[in-house]
Amino acid sequence: MRRPTMSDARDAMHRVHGYSGRSAWERLLAAASLTGNESDEPTLQRLLEAMTTLDPVSRLCALALRIRLTSHTHLAAAQLATRSAT
Repeated sequence: MRRPTMSDARDAMHRVHGYSGRSAWERLLAAASLTGNESDEPTLQRLLEAMTTLDPVSRLCALALRIRLTSHTHLAAAQLATRSAT
Protein backbone atom coordinates (compact mmCIF):
# COMPACT_ATOMS: atom_id res chain seq x y z
CA MET A 1 0.00 0.00 0.00
CA ARG A 2 1.38 3.39 -0.91
CA ARG A 3 0.75 6.69 0.82
CA PRO A 4 -2.09 8.73 -0.73
CA THR A 5 -0.99 11.80 -2.69
CA MET A 6 -2.56 14.98 -4.02
CA SER A 7 -2.98 13.14 -7.33
CA ASP A 8 -4.93 10.42 -5.53
CA ALA A 9 -7.15 13.08 -3.96
CA ARG A 10 -7.72 14.72 -7.35
CA ASP A 11 -8.53 11.38 -8.99
CA ALA A 12 -10.91 10.51 -6.16
CA MET A 13 -12.74 13.84 -6.44
CA HIS A 14 -13.09 13.38 -10.20
CA ARG A 15 -14.31 9.82 -9.72
CA VAL A 16 -16.93 10.54 -7.05
CA HIS A 17 -18.24 13.73 -8.67
CA GLY A 18 -18.41 12.39 -12.22
CA TYR A 19 -18.99 15.08 -14.84
CA SER A 20 -18.60 17.86 -12.24
CA GLY A 21 -15.33 16.43 -10.89
CA ARG A 22 -13.13 19.10 -12.40
CA SER A 23 -15.14 21.97 -10.93
CA ALA A 24 -15.38 20.17 -7.57
CA TRP A 25 -11.58 19.80 -7.55
CA GLU A 26 -11.13 23.49 -8.42
CA ARG A 27 -13.54 24.51 -5.62
CA LEU A 28 -11.60 22.33 -3.21
CA LEU A 29 -8.27 23.85 -4.20
CA ALA A 30 -9.71 27.35 -3.79
CA ALA A 31 -11.16 26.45 -0.37
CA ALA A 32 -7.77 25.11 0.75
CA SER A 33 -5.79 27.94 -0.94
CA LEU A 34 -3.70 25.39 -2.84
CA THR A 35 -2.51 24.93 -6.42
CA GLY A 36 -2.77 21.14 -6.53
CA ASN A 37 0.96 20.79 -7.23
CA GLU A 38 1.95 20.48 -3.58
CA SER A 39 3.19 17.13 -2.33
CA ASP A 40 3.97 17.37 1.39
CA GLU A 41 2.03 15.73 4.22
CA PRO A 42 0.80 18.95 5.94
CA THR A 43 -0.63 20.18 2.64
CA LEU A 44 -2.46 16.91 2.06
CA GLN A 45 -3.89 17.18 5.57
CA ARG A 46 -5.00 20.75 4.81
CA LEU A 47 -6.64 19.59 1.60
CA LEU A 48 -8.51 16.81 3.44
CA GLU A 49 -9.66 19.29 6.08
CA ALA A 50 -11.01 21.60 3.38
CA MET A 51 -12.64 18.61 1.67
CA THR A 52 -14.68 17.97 4.82
CA THR A 53 -16.25 21.43 4.52
CA LEU A 54 -17.69 20.78 1.07
CA ASP A 55 -20.66 18.64 0.04
CA PRO A 56 -21.51 15.23 1.58
CA VAL A 57 -19.87 13.29 -1.26
CA SER A 58 -16.62 15.22 -0.79
CA ARG A 59 -16.80 14.60 2.96
CA LEU A 60 -17.01 10.85 2.34
CA CYS A 61 -14.13 11.11 -0.09
CA ALA A 62 -12.07 12.90 2.58
CA LEU A 63 -12.93 10.19 5.10
CA ALA A 64 -11.82 7.45 2.71
CA LEU A 65 -8.54 9.23 2.00
CA ARG A 66 -7.94 9.80 5.73
CA ILE A 67 -8.49 6.08 6.35
CA ARG A 68 -5.94 5.27 3.64
CA LEU A 69 -3.45 7.78 5.02
CA THR A 70 -3.84 6.55 8.60
CA SER A 71 -3.61 2.92 7.49
CA HIS A 72 -0.46 3.64 5.53
CA THR A 73 1.12 5.43 8.49
CA HIS A 74 0.34 2.59 10.90
CA LEU A 75 1.35 -0.18 8.50
CA ALA A 76 4.63 1.57 7.69
CA ALA A 77 5.39 1.93 11.41
CA ALA A 78 4.53 -1.73 12.03
CA GLN A 79 6.73 -2.82 9.15
CA LEU A 80 9.61 -0.75 10.49
CA ALA A 81 9.11 -2.17 14.00
CA THR A 82 9.03 -5.76 12.75
CA ARG A 83 12.07 -5.23 10.58
CA SER A 84 14.11 -3.80 13.45
CA ALA A 85 12.98 -6.62 15.78
CA THR A 86 14.48 -9.30 13.55
